[in-house]
Amino acid sequence: MDSYMYQSVGHNALDFYASAMELPMFQQIIEGKPVNQNFDYHPTEGDEVEDLYKLLKRVKDSIHVEGVSVGAIFSDYQRLRVENVCKRLDLQMLAYLWHRDQAELLQEMIDSKIHAIIIKVAALGLDPKIHLGMTLMEIQPHMHAMNEKLENKVVIHSNDAFAPVGYLKLKHITLSDKNV
Repeated sequence: MDSYMYQSVGHNALDFYASAMELPMFQQIIEGKPVNQNFDYHPTEGDEVEDLYKLLKRVKDSIHVEGVSVGAIFSDYQRLRVENVCKRLDLQMLAYLWHRDQAELLQEMIDSKIHAIIIKVAALGLDPKIHLGMTLMEIQPHMHAMNEKLENKVVIHSNDAFAPVGYLKLKHITLSDKNV
């Protein structure tokens, strides 16, 4: 649940996706922990990334596979670790969503009639009591409102995986009368 690498909530639904697409399903328990949290990952015994290595090696040994698709949009932590595993296994990493505009991506998903439901929230402005169970279309107005309130630029001062330092550079600042 608190992995730095994996989103495990909802994993029990994956068998249904594999069945619907008539594809084999490969799974294994995540035994490792985020031992190596350095920005530049190197193989580390006991790290959760090594579980991914073992799983993808098993997949590659079982079926013909040439690449791995990654859903990361802005997480260098995840992207660099998957890239490391892919290089070690001579697999191509595909990161089609990397650095995509999030509002545009959300709209494309809605326009494509993807019926996704929010099953985990872990971000400022999202409340589990309110937002869990909402569809992408239902949550879109809230996401736009949050984006307008928080319009800024994130500046990374130090990209240390253990203790990153960053700040917000506000783009639009206004002064408004206080309702007393």
